[in-house]
Amino acid sequence: VGDEVPDMLARDVRRLDAQSVAQRCRAVLEEGWQVAERDGTVRLARLGDIAILIPTRGILAPLERALANAGVAFRVEGGSLLYRTQEIRDISNCLAAIDDPADEVAIVGALRSPAFACSDVDLARHRAVGGRFNYLARGLDGQEGRVAESLQTLHSFHLVRHDSSLAALVERFVAERGLVEVGLLDQADRNSFRRMRFMVEQARAFEANGPESLRAFAGWMEQRANQAVPDHGGSGMDDDEDAVRILTIHGAKGLEFPIVFLAGLGAKPRNQPPTYGADYANARVAVAIGAKSATKSRRARFELGRVDDIHALEEAHTKAEAARLLYVAATRARDHLVVSLYHTTRAKGSWARMLIDHGAREYASPLPELRPRERLRVTPFADLEIEPLERPSEASFQQARSDLLDTAQRQRYTSATALGRERKDETTDESEPWARGRGGTHLGRAVHAAIQSLPWDADEALIDAFARAQAVAEAIPDRSREVADLVRRALQSDAAGRARSASRALREVPFALPRNGTILEGFVDLVIETESGIEIVDWKTDNVSKAAIAERLKEYELQAGLYVLGIEEATGKTVRRVTYVFVRAGAEESPGDPASLRASALARLDEEARGGGRE
Repeated sequence: VGDEVPDMLARDVRRLDAQSVAQRCRAVLEEGWQVAERDGTVRLARLGDIAILIPTRGILAPLERALANAGVAFRVEGGSLLYRTQEIRDISNCLAAIDDPADEVAIVGALRSPAFACSDVDLARHRAVGGRFNYLARGLDGQEGRVAESLQTLHSFHLVRHDSSLAALVERFVAERGLVEVGLLDQADRNSFRRMRFMVEQARAFEANGPESLRAFAGWMEQRANQAVPDHGGSGMDDDEDAVRILTIHGAKGLEFPIVFLAGLGAKPRNQPPTYGADYANARVAVAIGAKSATKSRRARFELGRVDDIHALEEAHTKAEAARLLYVAATRARDHLVVSLYHTTRAKGSWARMLIDHGAREYASPLPELRPRERLRVTPFADLEIEPLERPSEASFQQARSDLLDTAQRQRYTSATALGRERKDETTDESEPWARGRGGTHLGRAVHAAIQSLPWDADEALIDAFARAQAVAEAIPDRSREVADLVRRALQSDAAGRARSASRALREVPFALPRNGTILEGFVDLVIETESGIEIVDWKTDNVSKAAIAERLKEYELQAGLYVLGIEEATGKTVRRVTYVFVRAGAEESPGDPASLRASALARLDEEARGGGRE
């Protein structure tokens, strides 16, 4: 799509490019584009199948605006792009303003951000009455208006900026100014929440090696916004998120997407001649300091060696690297590749021009023009009906509040391990919160605690050390060898082997499930996640023979069903297997089919709710 656009500024070309791509993303859904799964099955495309790849960050801001206006959910991925998003730049301005009351540029930027939402008219009125953009200026307390109130808020944060960690300060500022809520209401997506969380994570990472100043953090964030920053933390979307992904071409290396849009190709590849250049094939070097036009303007320019020859080699290398990047970008698409070729007449060496010169028009079919659409204004929660409530009297309000507190303090709950047995007073264990969810005896708790903490490939010495420590903690130091033996057997079991080879295995997984006014709570010893579903593993230290295991399993059927119910409700995934590992006997057995166990547990849980749980 797109072509050469004469007599248009570069920023207008970027805007046109972004609007075209956003409309095409909507057309993918409206026109019913199809994509193929890896097994060959064909289905209708979703937004999550689309990736927009850009060579530089110049088009990011107009692209975000165009997608938002088109009502297309999107997610910006990769460290390099995240630092340039508007939300991150806004909060960086706010932090710089909190740190330095004399930085009027940062203060004005903070005032205009969603954190304070001061308009240009507000700023002009404040200035017209003699106000200054410095919250330490005299007379601020006596001034009124949105700007004065916002400056006072900045002042209050300035006074406490050294009282907590950077991450805590960022979290408090985000919460008090409602930045997540504002973003949700404004854009109707989760980008604001994600970016505020990213900002807090950056603050923690920055001060990981020791306390740092707010000024240093703000400067570090600004520096990273102008650098190519790799994203080592992964960039997978939430499981329930259906959104277009925006990445740089560099960030898309090694990835594949059903539908790829290449946008922002109207820019030129960066071709800045180096100060120091080397021709290793011919053992030549060149040094050039100062602009080429320096001699004409009588400014100093220093050259050493065959500068023109070395720079010509560098230019050839830059063109070859640009061609390689375009190849990488084009080969990220599995089913559909859409290339936006908008560029100005002056952009002779642009990415778009390179593709056109190498046959992009001849080898690709042009997409039909889309009819222009009116700007789509998304009003979050527009379909939410709010019924006005009558203002209650003070007496009725106090009574309702008292009833609510009374009900909350008598919350009923039951545990998965105790539900199958006769109800007993479990409050005696509340002084040992670390024991909840583990074995019912001191030995069992010591074994479970050691298994929870040890790596799957722990050696003998490490197992013995953990066993001794847990035996002492459970007041059974004389049984440390027995604890170590049971732990060793557990780590050598087939279940532990499956955990080692699984993509994810979590130990001591807690869950809570509200049902019919009663809260079911429990801890699962081991949850193994596989492609086919989830396996639940429970370690048993019972002194039971192999012949008696089948009979003992009947006692655990209800517990297993409750585990299945809790894990499936918490994760939304299917439990395919429940395994009880009888460590002493060296046996692994299942109490039955997970679906049947779940059904039986549901019936018992409903019965328990009618009878009243533990308060």
